[in-house]
Amino acid sequence: MEVQTPYRVTIPHSLNGPLEICAENSVVRMAVVERACAARLPDVWNTTGVYLLLDHLDAAGKWGAYVGKAAPGTLSKRLGNHLRARDHWYRALLIRRDTESPFHTSQVGWLEGRLYDILAEAELVRLRNGNRPQDHTMHVDDQASMLGYLPPILGALHLIGHNLTPPVAPKRRTTGSLPPYALGTPERTAQRTKKHSEVSMTDLMREGLIQPGAKLVSVSRPHPAEAKLTADARIEYEGIAYSKPSSAGHAVTGYSVNGWTFWEVETPRGPRLLSALRQELERRLASS
Repeated sequence: MEVQTPYRVTIPHSLNGPLEICAENSVVRMAVVERACAARLPDVWNTTGVYLLLDHLDAAGKWGAYVGKAAPGTLSKRLGNHLRARDHWYRALLIRRDTESPFHTSQVGWLEGRLYDILAEAELVRLRNGNRPQDHTMHVDDQASMLGYLPPILGALHLIGHNLTPPVAPKRRTTGSLPPYALGTPERTAQRTKKHSEVSMTDLMREGLIQPGAKLVSVSRPHPAEAKLTADARIEYEGIAYSKPSSAGHAVTGYSVNGWTFWEVETPRGPRLLSALRQELERRLASS
């Protein structure tokens, strides 16, 4: 079941004001600012934060983005500077904390880098940053608490029409009340459905395709990580054991990934993707 996140949207009385978005049970406050209004932001946005400069969507639904951060008291000023320095964007999404304690510099540095990584892997996004923002000042123990800021931001992008992935096409009807001539030939109307694999990590270990203690390595360039296999076929990452590859991948990235293609495992035949091992076992089971 898909979890729905309620958002509260505040529409300004003046056409020059920003459209403010706040997710329920979140201290993240966001503002959608049109380029023409970027120089007239309220003083509350003179704070520490992160921003996304957004390009218009093209015919295929793809869009460009630039990710940046702002030091204390400079978020709205940074946006004003980009009016002169960058002419590609038409709208910006500003992000700050809606509390008496604003983000500190290491938090916005971490958030800037993580948003860059997410957009770099998104199918519909073209990043305009020259290099990945780097900030290693935030302690690793504090990073887990920052992951909760990501879903509201990505949800706000979706809310204003900037999707990360293409929408899923509805299934075509091949039966029902349509007349036979509307369905075409069987060759043209036959639909391939993707079958969910029943093979688990436990199955791979039982069949000897993976071994306890084997090292797993992320194949995602923006998210380098190492983990190991436990004796009960779990993936242990940073001291926590996950029963599913995707759960372990989510722990690394902070958002949903396909863990079977995210992790590569050491085997006697060299490094192999978990998805490749799963397919090998499926072929064995099918032939037997």
